[in-house]
Amino acid sequence: MQRNPVPGVFHLLMVAALAGCGSSAEDSSPMSSPVTSGTFAFVNNRDVDSISVFRVDAATGRLSATSAVSTGACLAPRYSEMYSTGRVLFVSCATSNTVASFSVDPNTGDLKMIGSPVASGTSPGYPEVHPNGKFLYLSNTGSNSLSAYSIAPDGTLSEIAGSPFPTGTTPYWVKTNDAGTFLYVTNRDSNNVSAFQVDATTGGLTEIAGSPFAAGLGARAIELSGPFAFVANRFANNVSVFRVDATTGALSEVAGSPFASGTDPISETVDPSGRHLYVANQVSNDVTAYVIDGSTGALTQIAGSPFPTGTAPLGIKIDGTGKFMYVTNTGSNSVSVYSVDGATGGLQPLQTANTPGSAFAIDLL
Repeated sequence: MQRNPVPGVFHLLMVAALAGCGSSAEDSSPMSSPVTSGTFAFVNNRDVDSISVFRVDAATGRLSATSAVSTGACLAPRYSEMYSTGRVLFVSCATSNTVASFSVDPNTGDLKMIGSPVASGTSPGYPEVHPNGKFLYLSNTGSNSLSAYSIAPDGTLSEIAGSPFPTGTTPYWVKTNDAGTFLYVTNRDSNNVSAFQVDATTGGLTEIAGSPFAAGLGARAIELSGPFAFVANRFANNVSVFRVDATTGALSEVAGSPFASGTDPISETVDPSGRHLYVANQVSNDVTAYVIDGSTGALTQIAGSPFPTGTAPLGIKIDGTGKFMYVTNTGSNSVSVYSVDGATGGLQPLQTANTPGSAFAIDLL
């Protein structure tokens, strides 16, 4: 997909390792959204409780490691979301059942925890900042719910009234539309998508008519682009495509859906042009790339697809210029860096950057 929420709110793709309700690597295993060209990249190392900080070369896209910051009381840093206007990185902490806020030094990329981690549900997953910057939503994969928090100016979090909100079974990916009027959650083990209307004043959620909407086996990730939603079904090895009703938020599957992917599609992203969808496949160790039909939403694999990655890719993100892609590899403790052909959508490997632990997620600032 990638919807670019609003200036200053960037979506962090979080990659997961081997956690998850009876399945492979992550879910253990996005998220991912395009962001503006960054100065720094942040990679969660889940198994060693740290976040690697890299400087990004804006011209080449290459990464240079600067530090690895301990996450302290945030145990097993899993997924994250960058709220760039406030220069705050929100991180889900899988084994401590919390969410932590880190301030980001814009000159050095250094991270400092803001206060103490805040309680979440069991085994928190993907965080998503609302486009207005006032609220954070967090899936709880072990307690089948979605926690919602208000964001203070300094980045501290307070749970809102009504939170947590019930979801389907094993919720993972969380995504709002650009307008912030609707929010979608993929439920891996009930094979569907929960959809909610968002109260922009309180942050509260109301499930919309028809929700949850049936998807494929193991619905794991969702991305939005224009009038379409793309759901990666990790146990069916395909991608379901839906048209989104702009008024009601309801989802209706398009003709020809689902479309084949690689083995174990676990996360996805859309380039800034909205013309190409990329899906990371955790078991086949590659990225499937598609052209999106702007009228129908149908997907066609591009020449050269799939493109090889490291072992057990989990996170995938394209920078805001659309020139570079980053894929975290949980099984080989690394980040694969690619250049992106803006015309064809093809990928060319540029670099493999090593991390000190299982690279679960990446975000850019």
